[in-house]
Amino acid sequence: MAASILDSERLSSESETLAAVVAVPKGCDALTRLHVYTNGYAARLEEALRETFPAAEHVVGAGAFASLVHRFAAAVRLHSYNLSDAGEAMPEFLCTDPLTSTLPFLPDLARLEWQVARAFHATDDAPFDPSSVAHWRLEDWEGAVLRFQPWVALVESDFPVREIWECSETPVEQIDIDLRNRPDRVLVRREGLAVVCESLDDAEARTLALLLDGQPLENAVAALPGRGDDPASVSSWFTRWVSLRMIARCSWR
Repeated sequence: MAASILDSERLSSESETLAAVVAVPKGCDALTRLHVYTNGYAARLEEALRETFPAAEHVVGAGAFASLVHRFAAAVRLHSYNLSDAGEAMPEFLCTDPLTSTLPFLPDLARLEWQVARAFHATDDAPFDPSSVAHWRLEDWEGAVLRFQPWVALVESDFPVREIWECSETPVEQIDIDLRNRPDRVLVRREGLAVVCESLDDAEARTLALLLDGQPLENAVAALPGRGDDPASVSSWFTRWVSLRMIARCSWR
């Protein structure tokens, strides 16, 4: 039934088969009934993706975005009944879409917007309680593994995607952002019900990426450039992450 709804030609060719499995009232037929869902599904999907990727839609234009949604729906099979999950595959899809040839930052912008949407809908675990590790020795911290809140994410790009994302309500003709040699590392987090995006420096982003990947603290510190203040930097980052309620728990490897 889902395959038929998504493919109007298949829906028409299988009208007799569908009549055997779709209950219809008198004076109607299965094909007419299912065509309602064919039109409705496309409209709901486009609406959901517009809500998830407002900056991408703003940059490419409403018409181009509608065409993108149709290409996406035809090529990608969704695996969730929740339309809030419909955009999960969009960043990867954009990597080979024609729009990216003229807007190379588009996949990364979509990745950022997907993480923003994901953060908004994510659950909120109990925040980390520092007293739970008060008995740890200094050497114990080398094997510490941090578990972050489900709404924490890091998006790395060769383009200033945070600035582009922030221009979702700026008229396109007024957007003037230099894309050359301006990589960005964006922390996505939540403050109450609001999702916040902030750019990090290279060292903090590199450390956070390793910790989000489940690496112990000693590995994250070892990957930093050789600077005498590295331990102090990591300590200050850790303190800030705790104050922002980003960390859910801390365990020992």
